[in-house]
Parts: sequence; structure tokens; C-alpha cells
Amino acid sequence: MKIQTLIEILFLLLSREKVSAKYIADKFGISLRTVYRYIDELSIPVPIYNVRGRNGGYMIADSFKISASFLTEEEKKYLLGTLKEVDNEVGSDVLKRIICKIETLTKLNQTETPINLGNLIIDGSAWGSTDEYKQILTLIQTCIEKRTALKIKYFNRNGDRLERVIEPHTLLLKQGLWYCYAYCTVRNEFRLFKIGRIESAKATNKQFNRREIGNVEEAFAEWYQKISSVDLDIEIDESVRHDVEEWLGVGKVYETSAGKIKASCKVPLSKDVTAKILSFGNKVKVISPTELKKEVIANAKKIIKNYE
Repeated sequence: MKIQTLIEILFLLLSREKVSAKYIADKFGISLRTVYRYIDELSIPVPIYNVRGRNGGYMIADSFKISASFLTEEEKKYLLGTLKEVDNEVGSDVLKRIICKIETLTKLNQTETPINLGNLIIDGSAWGSTDEYKQILTLIQTCIEKRTALKIKYFNRNGDRLERVIEPHTLLLKQGLWYCYAYCTVRNEFRLFKIGRIESAKATNKQFNRREIGNVEEAFAEWYQKISSVDLDIEIDESVRHDVEEWLGVGKVYETSAGKIKASCKVPLSKDVTAKILSFGNKVKVISPTELKKEVIANAKKIIKNYE
């Protein structure tokens, strides 16, 4: 446990220009006294120095370098494969430079079998819209690198078509779906934009300065928690069990003492959930909540009416 924490602190210091003792203590759930002791131990092989003052913190000397042998050949292969697949999605010049640099640290190109990327495929696009999706994703990545504001047209969760000028800061891949974490010039705050909901995107002539974005993962979690959620309880036919398990997770599906198959979990109360339930036809029955049951029934009646 201690060794793992020491390694994680080292990488934290390598990834940031300056890190305070309090930040390290809060991040790893240790006391300040332990932080001081760990830093002392790390300072033996690594040139770490302390900048005092209000905005002080621990820093690693610029002269410090990690040996190319730090990564095993297997790890390099996996890392290169992952980066190349992500680059296929976003088309990033920065990623291409990183890939080139990592390839110079290994003898893969000269003496070993080429990397087989068939084991890793990343495709966050919706069915039937791969080209348009990737074009938007690539444009966003380009604007992130060049710090260029974007004008987008997108649909929110309520189905409203909106226009916004955003300053894209980073891309987030979560559960197979791409999101753009950007500063919205209308709301004057950072927001998450689901790439699949963006109808069109166009680069503007406006340049922007990067802002402090903090922890994007925490922002995503906070954003998700703000969505109205309900406790879903459904009854499932055996024929669609695996499909429901892929949707909600294997751990959410169970068998009752009466031999029925059910699933229970918290889901966002949205049109997406209603549409998903309707896609199972009569193989999934909503037990609760009542408002979702009524929504499914109302939509089912509308579908029947279309065929009368």
C-alpha cells in the first residue's frame, strides 16, 4: 500500500508543475505528517524541492527524466495501440506527436512484429452516423489544440435545438460515449456536451485562453447527479435478459424466489429511458415508478395510433 502511494505521488508530481502538501494529503487520504515523510523518502532518488510561500508546493527538477526502460515492451505495445485507436477517433496532431515519441523509445519498428490493433477498437459514434460523428469529434479536438472557439447546434435532453458558442477544453470518453467539456459563453460556466447530440459544429475566428478546469471526472459525476433520477424496477422476459444486462449491468438483474427475472437500479428520468424500454416491446414490463409506467403506456398508445 505504501509503495503504491509513493508511486502515485511521484506521478502526480511529474504531471503537475507544483503540488501542495495539503492537496496530496486530501487526494490520498493521509495525514500531512505522512506526506512530509513520503516526500523525504522520494527525495532520495528523485530531485524534489519545496517552494515556500502562499502559492508554494512541491516540484520536481526539470532535469529529472524517467528511463525509457521504465515501460516494458508489452506495456509500450498496449499504450501505442490505445493511442493509435484514440487518434483514429479524434485525429489529433498532438496524439500523433506522442505516438512518434513513444515509438522512438522502443525497437518495435525495427525488430519486432508490428502491433496488432485488432484487439482494441474504439468507436463512440452512433449507428449510421460514423463519418459525420468523427468529423465533429476531429474538429473539436483541433479547436482544443488551437484554442479556437466553436459554434455548435445541438439538441438538449428535452429535445430543444439550441445554438451555443463554446470554448472546448478537453474530450471525455465515458462508457463508450464521447463528451466535450467546454466553457459555455452563454451560461458563463463549464458544461458537458454529448458529442452525439451535436448536430453541427463550426470553428470561429475567436481565440480563447485556457481556464482552470479542475477534475473533469468529478465534474462529470456532479453533472450526472443533477439529472432527475428514479428507482427503476422492471420485470424481464428470459429472451432479453442479456440485452438488459448489457444496458443496466449484470449485477442489476436477478431472479426472484417465484422464478421471475427482474432488474432494479437508479436511472435518469428521460426520454432515452422510455425509448429504451419501448425497444424491448412486450419483453420488459415496468413495475415502478408509476410516472415512468404511465409514460411508456402513453407512448405505446401513440405508436398504435400511427398504424390505425
